[in-house]
Amino acid sequence: MKLSLSVYLLCGLCICSTVANAQNKTASGQSHKWENNAFTYGELKMGYGSTQFSTGLKEKFENGNFSNSGGILSSVAAYRKFSSINNLHFGLKFKALGATAANGDNGQEMFFNFWGTAVTVKYFPFNPTAVKGLFLQGDYNFITQFTQKYRTSSLLQFDHQFAIGSSYTLGLGYQHPLKNGYGLVTSIELDWASRNGEVGGIGDKRFKNSNIAFQVGIIF
Repeated sequence: MKLSLSVYLLCGLCICSTVANAQNKTASGQSHKWENNAFTYGELKMGYGSTQFSTGLKEKFENGNFSNSGGILSSVAAYRKFSSINNLHFGLKFKALGATAANGDNGQEMFFNFWGTAVTVKYFPFNPTAVKGLFLQGDYNFITQFTQKYRTSSLLQFDHQFAIGSSYTLGLGYQHPLKNGYGLVTSIELDWASRNGEVGGIGDKRFKNSNIAFQVGIIF
């Protein structure tokens, strides 16, 4: 837990400092940063993510006859385009899912939440300057954590699970910068995760799931 918090804080500081640097450059007269050979920018997206369960979670989800598990998926990232490398952006990203209640039999409810800290790459196949257009995205979430909660409110029964691990993300998106230093971005992403956690009465257990999400947002 301490390691996770340290990584989270470190990445947060990196993102803040990178975005601040980009804003300072814009304020000093580089208002059309998209026209430069190299530039730094931030990205903020929000959308809906739907989770599919596999090892460690699928059985209980199906036995309880739960409805779809999904919720709001938000992400913040900072990217850098280097002058010596065409078609590519490199960055750091933090994303999190806040699930709404999935309803099951006998008044049960389930909440599945996760967050991940990633290194990320965008590849613009049709734009060597990597300014705008269609892009392919790949993320490696080197730290990702989930919390899964079950509750039966009428009986005041609660079951809480927790695990930490890593995941991979593939995405397809479109990015359109504007002249004032801002822009629009949209993407669809598929995430595969494997995490290890300790379950009471069982011990260590591996949990696997995937999440598909559609997001829209701004670049700045």
